[in-house]
Amino acid sequence: MHVHKLYRYPVKSLGGQSVTSLMPEIRGFQDDRRWMFVEESGQFISRRAVPAMCEYAAEVHGDELRFVRIADGSVLGAVAGAREGDKSIEVNVWDDTLTATLIEDERLPAIAAGLGIPGARLVYMGEENRRPVDPRYAKPGEEVSFADGYPYLITGTMSLVDLSDRLRTDVDVRRFRPNIVLETVVEYVEDKLAWITVGANHFRLTKPCARCIMVTQDPDTGERDLRVLAELASYRKEGNKVLFGMNACWEGGSGEISVGDTVDYPPVYSDKTF
Repeated sequence: MHVHKLYRYPVKSLGGQSVTSLMPEIRGFQDDRRWMFVEESGQFISRRAVPAMCEYAAEVHGDELRFVRIADGSVLGAVAGAREGDKSIEVNVWDDTLTATLIEDERLPAIAAGLGIPGARLVYMGEENRRPVDPRYAKPGEEVSFADGYPYLITGTMSLVDLSDRLRTDVDVRRFRPNIVLETVVEYVEDKLAWITVGANHFRLTKPCARCIMVTQDPDTGERDLRVLAELASYRKEGNKVLFGMNACWEGGSGEISVGDTVDYPPVYSDKTF
């Protein structure tokens, strides 16, 4: 098994970057969901409410945070020194309340308006800002960024192929916003893995990821295809949750991981070889 693709999503709910190498950290890959747009009240803003946000991606270039229109690569705007701010404000991500650094830049009002969220404020999660992982699945000291709940999301290539075959159309993996895509030959083998090791880095796969309406959105246009969630629900539903991919935590290691890296994993008993 190998690493097929790597993704990071610098700003929560915006499109991300497909990159060849990333540095793992306890909260997720370096610069993954460390920024977030919030309302005046501090409540996070999501493409669930503003689907047009998916037309733009956020990219990190050194100390600059760049906002790019996916369709043509044009730059909506950029913020230099995007990790620096003098004010802390209280923000809310689902049931969690924490402090974050307010980023103030004269270009941000125009950027927010261009994203369809006029008046939104941009915040950054610095080292001093803490958000623990759900204690039901976490070990002491494990933290998460502004992601919905877990530092990493892992999927397998054959799981996507299986869904695409059922729908008779190619399904873009970006609908599911994974961090690590494993090159597999058995569908949903990731469900059976308790851990994986990539290079010198060890990841614990904690629980299946419950999916929402966001997976119905085209990752470039926001156009909804309700068949994606409906088809998953027909064979991947447990209770009232529709599952695809595995949430994961980083259990330590060193160095970057890269596309093409060998993935070690525990024995999995199957009638197929992978």
